[in-house]
Amino acid sequence: MANYLNRPSIFEIATAYEDGNNGYVSKQDDYEKVYNQLNDKEKSLSWRHPFLAMKIKDNREKAFRETSHFNGITDGYGDAIRHCYWCALNQVSAGLNSLDAKKFGDAHENTSKNEINAKAMDLHNNSVGYYLGNQAIINDWSEEELLNQVINAANNGKLKIIK
Repeated sequence: MANYLNRPSIFEIATAYEDGNNGYVSKQDDYEKVYNQLNDKEKSLSWRHPFLAMKIKDNREKAFRETSHFNGITDGYGDAIRHCYWCALNQVSAGLNSLDAKKFGDAHENTSKNEINAKAMDLHNNSVGYYLGNQAIINDWSEEELLNQVINAANNGKLKIIK
């Protein structure tokens, strides 16, 4: 499924990357399903940074999995932790002081479904995540330690919570 420039599609790149480098079976359908849920800005960034987009997708799943037990998954405590942890993981994936994680995070919040207060909450919690992601790189934190630091930020009032 090559595009008009005869380049492989993002799904073929993702599949080849995972099959060739990590020994995974093809996940083309999985990537295509996620890609179709993205807004235009997210799709554009995914085309420019396909490998980072794959990491961000994996980080999203990890953030959901690790925070699903918290209360307030919509605009509450759990939502704040999930956003912060996801963006912290994305910063680690993008690299120290990289602006690419923030570009993806900002693009994700660019949706008409997002209420003004919820968007402000998410953008604030995302920014704390980028900071903590950089700290994780500098201090060589494990993902478990990074999640603990995110939870500490929430418990110390550093994250915004609407509900």
